[in-house]
Amino acid sequence: MNAAFAACAAGIATPAYWHLACAAARRRRLNAGALPPLLPAFAGAAGCAAALAGIAPAGIASIAAVLVAGVIDARTGSIFDPLTATLLGTSLVIAAVGGSAGGALCGAAVVGGALLLLHAAGRGRGFGLGDVKLGTGLGAALGLGGGLTAIALAFVFGGIYGTSLLLTKRARAGTAVRFGPFVAAGTIAAVVAPWAFLG
Repeated sequence: MNAAFAACAAGIATPAYWHLACAAARRRRLNAGALPPLLPAFAGAAGCAAALAGIAPAGIASIAAVLVAGVIDARTGSIFDPLTATLLGTSLVIAAVGGSAGGALCGAAVVGGALLLLHAAGRGRGFGLGDVKLGTGLGAALGLGGGLTAIALAFVFGGIYGTSLLLTKRARAGTAVRFGPFVAAGTIAAVVAPWAFLG
């Protein structure tokens, strides 16, 4: 995908995903606040880098949705169905047009299934269903390998953050940490790192 087109698409998609998420938040009487002014620009830059890294169009299209989900989760504690459903649907359509529907379905099933098992094991205390749905859409967008890499990096970043909170005594063992922001960070690292290292 052309890098300039990818940057524009990711930047323009960000306010659209934000509108979806904020509308869902209002229905739950939650205040998501205003769209961070630099978020579309950051999504555009990440989209450009992902295109240069050779990431598939479905993966590039997921960047805006995952960034919005991370910010919304940090602010409200929820990842809303309209956002994750749009991410999943868009990813599957783009993958089907590109001839990779099988890989998208496999990624969605494995990544979403793994997070669903964690949700069930923790009885909903560790991972919410919003995290599961976000992971499912991400697996569809990035495929099996990319989706698992993004989630693995999310656990690494979340673990580092949680450990820092414990070491500085700003949290105790068992303190809840919202996972969406780390999924966003893991996704950006997964799609940008190949370009960063391979030049």
